[in-house]
Amino acid sequence: MDAPAQDRVNVADRLAEAARERPDAVALATPAKGDGWRTVSLGDLDRDATQLAHGLAALGVGPGRRIALLVKPGVEFVALVFALLRTGATMVLVDAGLGRKNIVRCLASTNPDGFVAIPLGHALRVLKRKQFANAKLNVTVGRRWFWGGETLASVRRLGGVTTPPTGVRGSTPNDSAIRNPQSAIAHTTASDPAAIVFTSGSTGPPKGVLYTHETFVTQCAMIQQEYDIRPGDIDLACFPLFGLFNVACGVTVVLPDMDFSRPASCDPKKLLAAANHWKVTQAFASPAVWERVSQHCETTGESIPTLRKILSCGAPVPAKVLRRTLACVHPEATMHTPYGATEALPIATIEAQEILGATAAKTDAGAGVCVGRKFKGIADYGLRIAESSDGEPSTSVGGGTSNWRIIRITDAPIASIDDTEELPQGEIGELIVRGPQVSQRYLEAEPRPSGSDQQRPTHNEIAKIADGDTIWHRIGDVGYFDEQERFWYCGRKSQRVVTSEGTLYTECVENVFNVQPMVHRTALVGLGSRGSQLPVVVYVRVNLKRVLGRSGHPSLEELANALLVGLADVHAERFADQAGKMKFLQRKSLPTDIRHNSKIRREELAVWAAKQLRKRR
Repeated sequence: MDAPAQDRVNVADRLAEAARERPDAVALATPAKGDGWRTVSLGDLDRDATQLAHGLAALGVGPGRRIALLVKPGVEFVALVFALLRTGATMVLVDAGLGRKNIVRCLASTNPDGFVAIPLGHALRVLKRKQFANAKLNVTVGRRWFWGGETLASVRRLGGVTTPPTGVRGSTPNDSAIRNPQSAIAHTTASDPAAIVFTSGSTGPPKGVLYTHETFVTQCAMIQQEYDIRPGDIDLACFPLFGLFNVACGVTVVLPDMDFSRPASCDPKKLLAAANHWKVTQAFASPAVWERVSQHCETTGESIPTLRKILSCGAPVPAKVLRRTLACVHPEATMHTPYGATEALPIATIEAQEILGATAAKTDAGAGVCVGRKFKGIADYGLRIAESSDGEPSTSVGGGTSNWRIIRITDAPIASIDDTEELPQGEIGELIVRGPQVSQRYLEAEPRPSGSDQQRPTHNEIAKIADGDTIWHRIGDVGYFDEQERFWYCGRKSQRVVTSEGTLYTECVENVFNVQPMVHRTALVGLGSRGSQLPVVVYVRVNLKRVLGRSGHPSLEELANALLVGLADVHAERFADQAGKMKFLQRKSLPTDIRHNSKIRREELAVWAAKQLRKRR
């Protein structure tokens, strides 16, 4: 007897559903060349994604194929994401800010079957042709040069529609010309691969995370329900991948004029102009973006009066940024800071008023950063596929087996959950999670090395823990649960500083120094071997010229000396067990991750600090 067919699972079905319900609603708005906005409706976007899926399938793109998608955020990017999801192929996504060397390494590790890319991406493929020998299914988005393959226009023609949809190239849709609408739509199941998404590499080389179709569907459902995201909302998306979820939920997504690979360099005037032109009701941006926007609004008095729902993640959001941001939006707005990782998202969430009213003072005192209670989905959601009233598959959430734990810290691999020690409330340990939104494994770049490195554990051996038929993921973050079952983040496990006197955790130390009036930001790093490390606090000053007049000090030199005395006093008072061993180094800025420009790259900073101290000898 044949096994029953597995239910279809694909987040692209959400776009089809949204298009049926509100076909004329704006799905996406992007800055037009010169001036104004380019828009595409939900109906046109869905038709274009279907048409492209047919065309890609005609080329041989489908289940079992890996396709590198190197296209700038915009209408084409969004349409191609949903098209590739419908073909059943596995998308390969990398951050443009990784740099050419890392981009090539990441892409080569996936052994892609083809590239759907802008001309620069294809030039890279041709230049490194030996590393991409299997890339035969190639489509150019833009002007095709000498490398051959298809163009986006020819893929649309292969898709069976004589003219592209309205809003994409300004022509009239021709639905009757679509041949067999379901013929190119793969029957994807929960466990089928959907994408390979690379980590930002903030604590080491970027790793390829395997996402299944269940991962995307679960993430979308959990985020929509937790934050009450509804069709008709208007979203300012300063991180395009999150914008994809909103499009699938029937939300109008506005992509502002900014370099998404360098969010900290955004022009707040352009973001405000986009937000107020479209009267956005919600927005997602990294802490670095809200820092710039809120400072601008505080200085100019400008605001986004329609903005009621704000999301920010990628790193802890300082309380001062929360306060400033809430002061320049709708008076009843809420600001949420979801917590997670590329490998496991979402995990926890907390709202700004709870931070400002209950946890910020403890953070300033060295308790770590409270990132909130576990997402409802972490405990209560699982994936459930049902058939809607019109016979189409639909996705909802129901009971599941997701969970989280704090275990004793170890740097060694853990093969089985039986080899872990769960810690009691209040004790700092390593966070581990499992659930349908948690990736099951990394894509290992190559077989285990031979020779002296043969015993080096793989990424999966380091980060995954087996528990029967399920897998726990080691987040790599350390912290503890409080009496209200909230998680307090104390820092990255790999960045803890272990001295002969004890262990120092980055978030617990840095926030104590960050509240000093002349300090903008600090970073704790450890030099030497773990167990006898030298703790170094690297600090960035505020603009001393701006505070000199009200400081009571006669000169910048005396003001700078007062800052050092203040840091030393905090050291003596709060970290007396380190017996004066902590060193302080000034720097103009701190290196941060390429995705959100918010996480501090402490490994890089430690190398710099070691060089600086050697110069002082």
